[in-house]
Amino acid sequence: MNKKNYSKVARAIKSAKKIALCIHMFPDGDAIGSMIALALALKHLRKRFYLYSPSELPHRYNFLPLYKQIKTSSKGREKFDLAIAIDCASHVQLGGLYKKVFGKAKQTIEIDHHVFREVFAGISLVDENAAAVGEIIYHLCSALEKKIDNVIAVPLLVSIIVETGSFRLPSVHAQTFRICSELIARGVNYYKVVENSYWSRTRAEAMLLGLCFSRLKFLKGEKVAMTTITFNDLKRLGARQEDVDPIADQIRTLKDVQIVLLFREMHGLKWRVSLRSKGLINVGKVAEEFGGGGHPDVAGCYLPKREKERKRLIKRVLKLL
Repeated sequence: MNKKNYSKVARAIKSAKKIALCIHMFPDGDAIGSMIALALALKHLRKRFYLYSPSELPHRYNFLPLYKQIKTSSKGREKFDLAIAIDCASHVQLGGLYKKVFGKAKQTIEIDHHVFREVFAGISLVDENAAAVGEIIYHLCSALEKKIDNVIAVPLLVSIIVETGSFRLPSVHAQTFRICSELIARGVNYYKVVENSYWSRTRAEAMLLGLCFSRLKFLKGEKVAMTTITFNDLKRLGARQEDVDPIADQIRTLKDVQIVLLFREMHGLKWRVSLRSKGLINVGKVAEEFGGGGHPDVAGCYLPKREKERKRLIKRVLKLL
């Protein structure tokens, strides 16, 4: 990443007095960890900052500092010198925050690492080679002259751990480990961080995972695995939407499976589709064709809840094999 890009963002941040940080709908550890890490840097600079998420936060990250300061709604009355979108591949992912917060700011910045994305801010800090947005925030802290301590190291580690599937995905590179080594050296309890952010599982999540595995349907031998989750499933098991998030990655661990499709029932007669792949199979391109996006191996999109649309997506995915 060009140092000039970081310097430009750092100057914009330093010149702003009131800053809004926004993340995407259904936020994950990368989005939440990156936002909190940047917010801690802004606190060091004595900036007035406000944290926003367009939807409910996963409870598993409530151990992070500033977690309780993240607002899930805005009346649109606040005026900001600067608004920063974090881990968003498009303005659509900001939900209602795009009009109420982001779009009203005097200046806007997007910080992201998605391969399939649209430019929607005045200043872009995008590194497609970063394993997680946390890596970009790590370098931005240097540009802001904020020394990373053991407090800011925790959300940065959460970002990287979650986004790389605990260092299992092909996005991991040598620099990822160098950054994590420096963060852990700050005196962080790594075991506690990785256990809280990634490896621990609620009873509801475990039961939901078992249900999804029992419903698996396979195509092309066992190369494509599909499953479905409904509102009734969540209600019956006492599960939350956040309990669904890790399931597609768990299905991907099956030995012969190359592509995973998880259809999740959403309000507005829609399916939220999670796509996963192994190797060089690019499901991100398929997600983009259906109005979504993401990475080549981790992507998602929304579909109208019609069997015709579902079959159309499946047919497109099968062409990848």
